[in-house]
Formats: sequence, structure tokens, C-alpha cells
Amino acid sequence: MARVKISEFQAKTILLPHYLGLSATPKTTLKEITRTFPDSNLVVKLDQGIKKRGKRGLVQVNRTPRDVISAIQTWSMAGWQHFLVEPVVEHAPEAERYLALERMRDGWQLSYSDHGGVEVESSWDSLQTVLVPNSSDLSAIRTLSLPKGKDRSELSVLLETLPSLIPTLEKYHLVFLEMNPVLLRAHQLIPLDIACEVDSAGSSLATIPDRNQGASEKSIAALDATTPASLKFKLLNPNGSIWVLLSGGGASLVLADELADQGIGKELANYGEYSGAPKDDDVYAYTKIVLSALLQVVGRKPLAIVIAGGVANFTDVKKTFSGIIRALDEKQQELRLAKAKIFVRRGGPNEAAGLQMMKDFLKQSGLLGSIYGHETPLTQVVTEVKEYLS
Repeated sequence: MARVKISEFQAKTILLPHYLGLSATPKTTLKEITRTFPDSNLVVKLDQGIKKRGKRGLVQVNRTPRDVISAIQTWSMAGWQHFLVEPVVEHAPEAERYLALERMRDGWQLSYSDHGGVEVESSWDSLQTVLVPNSSDLSAIRTLSLPKGKDRSELSVLLETLPSLIPTLEKYHLVFLEMNPVLLRAHQLIPLDIACEVDSAGSSLATIPDRNQGASEKSIAALDATTPASLKFKLLNPNGSIWVLLSGGGASLVLADELADQGIGKELANYGEYSGAPKDDDVYAYTKIVLSALLQVVGRKPLAIVIAGGVANFTDVKKTFSGIIRALDEKQQELRLAKAKIFVRRGGPNEAAGLQMMKDFLKQSGLLGSIYGHETPLTQVVTEVKEYLS
């Protein structure tokens, strides 16, 4: 099944027994923050599945409640809607570690490095990986080595905590957990940052209800519950000029990263994906909901619709494009009036047939379009989007 990313707040609430954190929105008040946190030394960060938040200025540390409100207001003006607030955990930078667990056919692959934090990518040569068959067989953990002079008590922390952590991952159908950085101290793991993915077949068991869902999000959540495929949608900026219909969570992250890198991240209207080989009827219904939200954009600025994804292994491009085209056809007049241009980049089974279907439809409907196959990088499509909107 497909893997679905959950928020850091959701992951920490599931995995940490006594977690004290607040899932915040632009409507969160100063009173709510001060009531939740008697200690005013706080961390505030974006919580929407975006990578490299620290390097992009989307994490602030050692902030007062008023600072937190100011950060949320600033980020919400750029289109972001979901944030995480939690107390600062005092520590020395050299104490930061990297730890990840990924579900494999034969157990759990554990990856560990004593070089954690924002610069971990420059220290991948320090990464050690072992296979842990189950929570009761941790013998492989003892093969991990630490640089000379370092206390091996950190390995004792792993041996103490994994027997309860792994069953929790399995209970909630979590298939990937990355803690970076994480502190290993006093018989416990203290993750400062978490990225977590759940098997879509069990996503309802791992997901904490979102009290701030809008009409479009609720409609797609209800649709998602009726299909074995994965259909996800978050409305980030109702008046954004860039709307996406993406296949696969990886494509969602790559696109969001590239939009931010090219300085147009604030125009991203929604975030989401369809995956797990959905039926054309599922994609049709999904696309209709997205287009309905798009056509409510205030004003007549040009709009970009990005229909993209990686190179699929199982999802049929022709079949999913059939559903997308049906929805576009029903709204073609409104889309022309909205000055919407469609940017397509897709690869996978029946790629050529699916792309030809889209070309034929755009020609027949008179909609503007730009269509590419797997040989074109997704980053090029983002560049064209920027040029169209500028």
C-alpha cells in the first residue's frame, strides 16, 4: 500500500506518552499558548510535511509566547496554515543524534548516526545500519559502534526503549520513523524533530482528527475513507495561484521544495496527493473537489494547475488521466475565464497514451497547456509555472 506522511504533532502524540505540544493555526491566541505552556521558552515550527524547515527559516527556537504568535502570523501571510509549538529542550549541539526505523520485509531497519541535526546530510558516512527482526530480538543493536572515547550508554538507551517503541509503530501501522535530531539520555529517547509515515491501509488508526478542516478537506477525507487508494488534500492558501494534482507523496514534497526555492512558495494553494492505483472514478471525484476550491479564488489573476508525479510503478497514467480529464471537461469554461494554464509532467504505465489523451483534450477545449513525460525533470515545470505567473 501507499505510505502517507502524518504531521509531527500527530507522530509525537502517538509515540511519546507524556508529550506536551500544541497544534496551532493562524487562529491560535496568545491566551491559549500561555495557558498551555507555563514555561515561556518555546519552539515554533511549520508542521506541513516540508523538508529543511530550519534552513528555510520555518523553525524558531527560544521564543516567548508573543514571539510565537508573531511567527505564526508572518508564516500564515505566506500561505502556511499548520504549526507546532512545544517547550525548548536544553542541550548541547554535539549531543544531537540521528535515528530512523523503517519497516522491511524481514523486520525493522535501524539507522543511527552520532552526527544529527540540520547538517546531517554532510555526515552520511557516519551512518550505521542494522536489521532488527522484532522488538524481542535486539542483538543486532549491540553491533553498532561509537567513535573512540564516547560513552556506549547511548546504546543502552536504544536497548531499553526499542522494546516498547517498535510495538507502538506496529500498532498504529507506522512504517517509517525518522528522529533528527534526537537526544539519548536518562533511559529515554527525546526526539526534537520527527518525520513519520503510515501505511495508508491503517492511516485512520494513526491520524488524530483535524479540528480545522475546511469543506474541501472534509470532502476529500470522506472520499479517501471509501477507497483502498490514498487521496489527501490540505488547503494552504485559498487565494493561491498554484494548484496541484499530484500522484505520490514524494512528488508533493519535491514540488513544494522547488516552489519555495524559486521564491513562489507563498502561491501554493494546496498540498496533497493521490496514490495507491486509484480508480478513474476516484480521481474524477478528487479532481472535482480541488477544482471547485480553485474556482473560488478571489480576483482574476492567472492560475496554474500542476498535474504531476514521479514515474509510477503501478498507478496507470491513462486511467488516472481519464478521471482528471472528465473533471476538467466539466469546468473548462470556468477554467478558461480564470486564465488557468495546465502543466503536466507524468511517467509510468500507459504514460504515452495518457499524455496523448491530455494533449487531445487541451486542444479540443482551448485550454492552455504544457505537457511532458518522465524525461523532463519536475523542476523545469516549476520554472515554467513561475514564468507564466510573473
